[in-house]
Amino acid sequence: MIEFIQLHGLEYTGIITALLGIFYSIKQHKIAWIWNFIASFIYGILFYQVGLYSDMELQGVFMAMAIYGFVQWNQPDQLWKVKRSSGSNLLLGIGGSLIFGFASGYLHHEISNVSLPFLDATLTGFSIWGTYLAAKKKIENWMVWIFVDILYIGVYIYKGMNGTAILYLVFLLCAFRGFYAWRKKLS
Repeated sequence: MIEFIQLHGLEYTGIITALLGIFYSIKQHKIAWIWNFIASFIYGILFYQVGLYSDMELQGVFMAMAIYGFVQWNQPDQLWKVKRSSGSNLLLGIGGSLIFGFASGYLHHEISNVSLPFLDATLTGFSIWGTYLAAKKKIENWMVWIFVDILYIGVYIYKGMNGTAILYLVFLLCAFRGFYAWRKKLS
């Protein structure tokens, strides 16, 4: 048991804090961003340890976005409702995520010995966009997370991070739950 805790304790602490973050996100409670900040800090360390540098860097962005999201979600309720994104904003987000993935993947491939540089970087781009959409309470954030979570499950199984793969399976289920919960509150 002690050996298990030593090997996986940080990962499972990250899992618990991440689950708390998504639980409160679905409920649209601002404490979600505090839990997301803590989970991102923990996962930044974990991703460094397994050589997923784009994911590690993403955790820094997630920490900054957690602060932004916390501030945004402190707006008065009547001014801050769930909304849809425009088609042009969706195309911009998809295009920006793909461009980010190619550019960052290329840089990571050329200057370091990282694992899965283009896939990791592309998922990072989409994750940044998904977090931005969540902070703005755009319902499409859940669709981005469904897409990203499906791919991340495979990445984490490949990297031997089975606990994190299970977490992303739970995230996937929560993303569906979040989408349906938020759809009821569209303004």
